[in-house]
Amino acid sequence: MSPYVAVFLSSLFWAISTQVYSKMVNKFSVYRFNLYKSIIALVCFFIASWYIGAITCPLNVLPWLLLSGFLGFLLADLFIFYSFAKNGPARTLMLAAFEPTIVAVYSYLILGLTLPLGKIIGLFFLLLCLCFLALERSKRGSVSLKVALLALVGINIEALGVVFTKKAFILAPHLSPMTANLYRVLPAIVLLPMLARFMNVKMGIGDISTKSKLNILGSSLLGTFMALYLYVYAISKFGHPSIIAGLGSLAPIYASIYEHWRDKKYPNRYFVGSIVSMIVGVLFLIFM
Repeated sequence: MSPYVAVFLSSLFWAISTQVYSKMVNKFSVYRFNLYKSIIALVCFFIASWYIGAITCPLNVLPWLLLSGFLGFLLADLFIFYSFAKNGPARTLMLAAFEPTIVAVYSYLILGLTLPLGKIIGLFFLLLCLCFLALERSKRGSVSLKVALLALVGINIEALGVVFTKKAFILAPHLSPMTANLYRVLPAIVLLPMLARFMNVKMGIGDISTKSKLNILGSSLLGTFMALYLYVYAISKFGHPSIIAGLGSLAPIYASIYEHWRDKKYPNRYFVGSIVSMIVGVLFLIFM
């Protein structure tokens, strides 16, 4: 599969799943939902890794995978899911526009990777795309600045996790993305129950309806298992992780296109600007 196709599908699956994530987090808690989706992801990645015969990973990459999972799968998701619940998925996802720049900085400091000018221009246009989208949504209700700052903290932590994941693939180029994700999810499985107990949060499933269980299962399969596999697959194939972060930050534009089609809304100048900027940015990232 082309890594470009993989990252576009990943961001699409993530955009769809976040609509369910925000409802589930509101209904239960950030800790409970994160544990549920982590358990489902662990089972799926274990079965997939066992099927392809790649359960184990090289010992030299294990610390990077565990640290990446601790940062991206555990800590970052707690901040980001909290923002889903309070500010909504659309506004939270728009803050992801900053992630490619953060990833580029971390990639230079930790991995010594630099970006060609054409890729930098592409990332700039993708950032501009989401700025136009933010202007279009600026009058749609209030936003908590405190929650937005917490989301940015989560995005910063997630960016660091992305760079550590890339470090693992640099050390072990033939490492399977399924195997990498299997070990990345382990810190969440081990630490979330401990954290929830400390926070006095119930973690059982006895009070969850069948409909909610199906929503958790479906959204976790699509937005965690499939989206994460495709995202990490793309990271393993691309030379610079910020390109993946840039192409993966387009989830809010997908949602906005769907809303315009669903509500039969005529696009305003900001929406047109976001579409044009997205096209220019993607072309620069792919061909320059």
